[in-house]
Amino acid sequence: MMERFSNYAVIQFAAHPARNERLNVGLIIFHENSVDIKLSKRLDRIKALSAALDVDQVRDAILNLSSLDDFARTNGASSAVDRLKLISNFAPVEFSDLGTFDSHSSVEYDNAIASLLQKLIEPEPAPIKNSKGRSSPLLSSIKRAFRQDRILALKGEDIDSHRVVVKKPIVGGLEADLLLKNGSMHVIEAVDASNEDMSLRKVISDIAVSALVFEQARMVFGERDTRTKLVYQASASIESMATPALQVAEHQGAELINWESNDDRLKFLTLMTSLATPIPSKKNKRPDNIVGSVQHKFSLN
Repeated sequence: MMERFSNYAVIQFAAHPARNERLNVGLIIFHENSVDIKLSKRLDRIKALSAALDVDQVRDAILNLSSLDDFARTNGASSAVDRLKLISNFAPVEFSDLGTFDSHSSVEYDNAIASLLQKLIEPEPAPIKNSKGRSSPLLSSIKRAFRQDRILALKGEDIDSHRVVVKKPIVGGLEADLLLKNGSMHVIEAVDASNEDMSLRKVISDIAVSALVFEQARMVFGERDTRTKLVYQASASIESMATPALQVAEHQGAELINWESNDDRLKFLTLMTSLATPIPSKKNKRPDNIVGSVQHKFSLN
């Protein structure tokens, strides 16, 4: 029968005690007649304390704590407090104070251990970052078209302006290339693969990042209130190879706009112009909410 309450301590490695540098590298969990030792998946982080350390030797030394516990119990230490105290006298590592967690089954036990490792031992994951880099020629062209139609947000304006905002953070390190709030959230990603020298892997990676932005946007803004659009520009050879990745994005709900297609481009720009609140014209010859012509002013090829 599994014990309901388990005592544990964090195993801490200190390469230079005089410098008071410590690194949490694992857990030791005390059972009635044994200990359970869980090590960090990134034990190689100890090299940040000293490049001279041998990771395998450190791992073996920590795993040997079970032998030290056997010695402690053989010599009359029965409680977790006494066992940890005796182990500490001989171990090449240090320990935190004892903690306790509650588990009613093996599944709850494993989940509790996983949670403690994630919270106390494993390094925090780096925030997700967009891999598409700086503004591409395609994104610059889209912004130029929006600016010409007076729907690109001015400096200092946010989504409440109901104009198109550039590089809007969604969550963590992910950001939308363009975002318009108009009842729904219109999330626009631009993938530029017009350069013949660009690798197919880079193009597929950019499409995948865009799909991730779309997914996170749906989670943040709500599935029903999010409209996603993937604007792409690609050479003929790259487009044919990237078609499966584009189709995946489309299957996940993104509208595909081929910037090289006059029809796609006109339809997209006309739609966005009708949705956004334009910057008031200085001349103010007509009300801003009236679109005077279906023929978009953007110069088409």
